[in-house]
Amino acid sequence: MNKTHKQVHNKINVWIIDDTESFCIILSEALNRSSTVLCSQYMLSCRSAIKELQNDVEPPTVILLDIKMPGVSGIDGIIPLKKNSPGSYIIMLTSHDSDSEIKLAMKRGANGYLLKTSTTADIIRSIESAVQGGMPFDSSITKKFMDAYIGSKNEESTYNLSEREKGIVKLFAEGLSTEEISQKLFISFNTVNTHRRNIFAKLDVHTRHGLVVKAYKERLIE
Repeated sequence: MNKTHKQVHNKINVWIIDDTESFCIILSEALNRSSTVLCSQYMLSCRSAIKELQNDVEPPTVILLDIKMPGVSGIDGIIPLKKNSPGSYIIMLTSHDSDSEIKLAMKRGANGYLLKTSTTADIIRSIESAVQGGMPFDSSITKKFMDAYIGSKNEESTYNLSEREKGIVKLFAEGLSTEEISQKLFISFNTVNTHRRNIFAKLDVHTRHGLVVKAYKERLIE
């Protein structure tokens, strides 16, 4: 059965998958006090969540997923979760921030990466951003990308980006969606999309993740 996600009571339907029940309860209660997010379920293992998705249930719009769990880890759970609910956005929410885990999570299809030190407001903003097409990262994770991939800047390798395009690249690196960028810069959604296509062509990249990595590596943004 091809399952699709939808909003529940006009709120974004969220599942939490984390083996610490007290954390799940506290976070779910905090999310449910917001005007935009509803945590409809929390589960203490990836296996439970995968099994639930294999039943005839309404899949979540967003999954907040821990990494270190018994049995199937969060990273190993990304692919089967996506297979059973391809429309769901997966945001890692974890205490672990090693480069290898970040890279592997994103490679397997995670849509964002947050640390458990994030405030509830930050988590809610990240959920909203992911649904709007953004790629939310903890600010310290963004710095990790910069530190890991930054290289010697070739003064001639500006890729002919305009100042406006450089500004949009910076906002993409901060995890903003196309809609959020259009609102921030007071330009239309279609104008941002046009800039995005031109930026992708100039840098010869095909994904937002590839754009951010290359921009930091080439020091196109500081």
